[in-house]
Amino acid sequence: MLWAAGIKPNGIEGLQEIQMFRNGRLLVDEHNLVNESKNIYALGDLCLQQLPDYPKGHPQVAQVAIQQADNLANNFLAKLKNKPSKAFKYKNLGSMATVGRKLAVVDLPFIKLQGLLAWLIWLFVHLMAILGVKNRIFIFLDWSWNYLAFDPSLRLLIRPTYVKPKDREELIEDKN
Repeated sequence: MLWAAGIKPNGIEGLQEIQMFRNGRLLVDEHNLVNESKNIYALGDLCLQQLPDYPKGHPQVAQVAIQQADNLANNFLAKLKNKPSKAFKYKNLGSMATVGRKLAVVDLPFIKLQGLLAWLIWLFVHLMAILGVKNRIFIFLDWSWNYLAFDPSLRLLIRPTYVKPKDREELIEDKN
């Protein structure tokens, strides 16, 4: 099994050109099996799965990789029980993004929101994705502290200004 994170896969020696797309992603079938292979699987950003619904491949977002992983795990279990595997079918669950302090956008199949309510929904959904009650509490407290403390310096990109070094003569004059 192959797994990758990031936006561009590393080159894999031993694979043929017919198994790769021009950007290095592996071409897979509807079961995430790499083309022209018997037991190499790929999912997420590493693969390009061209299906009728998505002829250019699925969006390169975490939700695709999560759904592919669930489907592939279930297919491995089915294989152990001598049952047929199921083809992958992506279900778009929507997207969310924070766009500022107390601001977010939520684009779900059944509703579209923006503003404070969208931001609270974003917080809730991402907090519930954390495993363990203890971890959720610690992260909630950390988020609360960061919200209340509001230290904008954490978000500033500060570049040092370039100061031209003084010539030796200028340094000698400064001492006098």
